[in-house]
Amino acid sequence: MSDPREFRNALGQFATGVTVVTTMDNEGIPVGVTASSFNSVSLDPPLVLWSLAKTAHSMPAYQTSGGFNVHVLASHQSDLSNQFARPSEDKFKGVSWAPCENGFPVLPEFAALFRCKTHYQYEGGDHIIFVGEVVDYQHHDFPVLVFQGGKYADAKIKAAPADPARPAIDIESGQFTHDFLLYLISRAHFQTSYPTRKACAKIGMSEPEYFCLSLLSMSGPLPADEIVSRLEHTGHHPDAEIFARLQRKGWIKGTDDEISISDKGRETFIGLLAHSKALEEQLLKHFTDDELLGAQTFLQKLIQITGSDIPELW
Repeated sequence: MSDPREFRNALGQFATGVTVVTTMDNEGIPVGVTASSFNSVSLDPPLVLWSLAKTAHSMPAYQTSGGFNVHVLASHQSDLSNQFARPSEDKFKGVSWAPCENGFPVLPEFAALFRCKTHYQYEGGDHIIFVGEVVDYQHHDFPVLVFQGGKYADAKIKAAPADPARPAIDIESGQFTHDFLLYLISRAHFQTSYPTRKACAKIGMSEPEYFCLSLLSMSGPLPADEIVSRLEHTGHHPDAEIFARLQRKGWIKGTDDEISISDKGRETFIGLLAHSKALEEQLLKHFTDDELLGAQTFLQKLIQITGSDIPELW
């Protein structure tokens, strides 16, 4: 055999998913390790396997617990992978978890979860191979974390080629498909902004009022005519009474010559912004870094191309 390091480098060319495998030791203490050796074995019965170094401190727990939970990690969970990969007396520090029916730890997020009872244990050189019978499983629509060449990577699904016989828009028939770009942009905006619109409606805030507070929060005090000028391109043109309404609700202060957001208005807007931020964080988990960068680049270019005559709002 050649240099073991070179052998490891060669094996590293095979990209794998990343998992965290959890169980309980004899004292009821949660145990977890990061493993990229996970693989499927059989569909009937449903069997999976993974392996652990014989020298691992947690080896006795996995050999005697009778089962384990395999969490396939999502692309945004590289920090969690690192935490369970490093030697530590308490790998669960700062990690929330809940016991499954068999008492083994289940992490709150994962791309897939396989709850297993230990079916076989095999000698495999310097490792023990654990074969588990899957008793339950779950999965979520998250991009998965990949390990290749000693580094983390994102799995990217190759797009299917477009069907030239089925164009996204047919002018003659007056029809379009769900692949029509402008339809996708409009629907994405409608769906992602709906929770914020709903939160605004709950506190009696109209969309023009929301845009006014957003502008004042970002830009500072502005004259009334400047606010109207900046917002006229949004489709939510402020009416003549909007500033009076915002004053009555205590969300702005000042005169038409200089209107600013009040403390109450800023507190209200921060609450709505936090709501939007929480939604964004949930959505971003479904995309890889490359997908997000590509989407941001595309949207920025689209804005530049279509909005050369529209001024920045703030």
